[in-house]
Amino acid sequence: MYRTPVVNFFVKKLTIKDFLSAFVPPTLWAIIIFLFSSQTTLPGFEESAYDFIFKKLAHITVYLVLYLLVFRAVKLTSNEKNKNTLLLVPITICLLYAISDEFHQSLVPGRYATLRDIGYDMLGVSIAFLKKYGYI
Repeated sequence: MYRTPVVNFFVKKLTIKDFLSAFVPPTLWAIIIFLFSSQTTLPGFEESAYDFIFKKLAHITVYLVLYLLVFRAVKLTSNEKNKNTLLLVPITICLLYAISDEFHQSLVPGRYATLRDIGYDMLGVSIAFLKKYGYI
């Protein structure tokens, strides 16, 4: 009996061009996030309330964009047979990246990691997810 390889169940056959078209944008965006996380100080406002709002909106926005780019990559490369992949994989990738980003920040002088920032990152992912599926 012939069995379908596991890889074919999750991923379509792709050309190099298709693969690069799918994965270069989220990879470049992740690099941009990494570079901002590497800064010892970030631009902000002198007023602490404005600074807090600005930085938290930045967390939400950059992870909203990351989710959309990862979603696009998964959609372009995943096999039509597995709809759960389209739901779970982009969220999981964004969560793991948010965790690794906070860990990375903990290694940068003058920066520290917080679970709260992961929450703001995932709020951006959640907004993108809910918008994508028509809930908002």
